[in-house]
Amino acid sequence: VWELTEGENGRWYGRGTADCKGNVVMHLTALRALRQVDGAYPVNVKVIVEGSEEQGTGGLDDFVPENAELLRADAIAIADSGNAVIGLPTLTTTLRGMAAVDVSVAALESAVHSGVFGGPAPDPVAGLTAMLASLHDEEGNTTIDGLDNSGVWEGQQFPPEMFRDAATVLEGVDLIGSGSVSDMAWARYSATVIGIDIPSVADSANSIQASARARITLRIPPGGDATESSGALVSHLRSRVPWNLEFKAEVVASGNPFAASQGGPAYRALQAGLEEAYGKEMITIGQGGSIPLCDVLQETYPQAEIMLYGIEEPQCLIHAPNESVDPSEIEHIALAEALFLKRYAEIPA
Repeated sequence: VWELTEGENGRWYGRGTADCKGNVVMHLTALRALRQVDGAYPVNVKVIVEGSEEQGTGGLDDFVPENAELLRADAIAIADSGNAVIGLPTLTTTLRGMAAVDVSVAALESAVHSGVFGGPAPDPVAGLTAMLASLHDEEGNTTIDGLDNSGVWEGQQFPPEMFRDAATVLEGVDLIGSGSVSDMAWARYSATVIGIDIPSVADSANSIQASARARITLRIPPGGDATESSGALVSHLRSRVPWNLEFKAEVVASGNPFAASQGGPAYRALQAGLEEAYGKEMITIGQGGSIPLCDVLQETYPQAEIMLYGIEEPQCLIHAPNESVDPSEIEHIALAEALFLKRYAEIPA
């Protein structure tokens, strides 16, 4: 039997409570309210819950273009984002794209004793580490040959102290990069090593490893291209392979960045719903994360308005073991969505 884990702060804790179970509950709450109050939905509604997005690509990314008529719509509401802070109605207007690349280097047919062979024998772990270090300069800016990383975010800014709190940055540790937090997180490339195949400290032995492998995710700002950007990343790393180590690279997932159109009838109806639900003026922000499906939907339905919002404000700590959701955000976003659907139905066709 499932039991609710509720913190003293009133938040509900559990993996996926915000990303995206809370958003699914929000949709259902909005639709249930409309049925109970009006007896029917004011517009035709298609509800889709995706379970494969966290894998990177596949799933709906392939299904949508293959079944374009089945999912065709005038307005597409995607609840996989959130307010800038609790209680401040927010629409996300841009997303960075993403490319995941596996790189490996090899030097030996098998691991060998580090005392007997250490010195002349090349160490793939050290070689790979040096290659990965070349992806950032001394300030922490992502530096990949052929990619311009000087973008500037012109809209609502992400306050540095709020970012530090949301990212749980330790006291005394610096934020990195030469731009503002919004520039670095929403308008520029960022490369992150998310996995590395080498022996753990607990399992280590006095050996030089035969090979080493890492997975890198490259976040791609609006205006960039996932194929070109992943190619630049691979070329950058290949040019920095030391000691003629054997080098291999594979792009395992990719998706282009996304920029939403603003000001259309659905956008205005949703803005009105958000502002009525919260009693505050709506703001717009970018997001550093990626939702490859958004680009697929934009290409498949170029006339549709695509809107990103949801219950995932920064304190949710999505993907963390202590992920949580503020139930008041589910309440307010559900109300906003119900108001949006009613207002959208009133717009002349």
